Amino acid sequence: MKQQLLLLPGLMCNEKLWSKMNLTNYKTFDIPREDTIDEMVEQLHISFAKYKEPINLVGFSLGGYLALKYVIKYPTRINKALIISSGIDSLKETEILKRKKMLETLKRNNINSLSFMAISQLLEDKTNEENLDIINQMFDELGLEVYNQQLLATMRRKPLFNELINVTSPIQFLSATNDSLVNLEPINKLCEMKDNFQLKTLDTDSHMLPLEYEHFLYKEIQTFF
Repeated sequence: MKQQLLLLPGLMCNEKLWSKMNLTNYKTFDIPREDTIDEMVEQLHISFAKYKEPINLVGFSLGGYLALKYVIKYPTRINKALIISSGIDSLKETEILKRKKMLETLKRNNINSLSFMAISQLLEDKTNEENLDIINQMFDELGLEVYNQQLLATMRRKPLFNELINVTSPIQFLSATNDSLVNLEPINKLCEMKDNFQLKTLDTDSHMLPLEYEHFLYKEIQTFF
């Protein structure tokens, strides 16, 4: 892998998300602090401008959605994109309501950390203290203000299926088969229609693949890029 990887984290994640993988030649980016998804994509475009050749992009969860939006808007700027634990459709209304309720609870009680229940829903192994600690650290470092901003800016997401049909760059999805946050049906349909799209799944309900399946993910990154 000669070309540098550009890594985009998920909601309330930072560079610690990738800390368990022994990656080299990479650059991490934060989720831009903008009020809309389109504005986030434009800010990423500014950040990526220093890379003259088409880029290799890795996005996790919300970062995966933003990566796909970037591919759609700037197709000639992308060499390949790897999308981890991210869907291509809108968030379910139940998920939106759950996030709103969580935000209201944190604000009302002046809480600056996520509950064990909220964190454990993202993990397969809910007893792994290292992973629980990493998630807590990321939330503590970013803070409630960033959580509020990211949540409100990205809650309403447009389905991407029809726009992705026109993408020609190689795109690979990695997802758990039972991730409650990812609907695999439209991704499977897209992969059936387009040879440049691939989907690989793991038999788990983990959303946090970079933390729980870091060895698998490392190998996939090395192979794909």
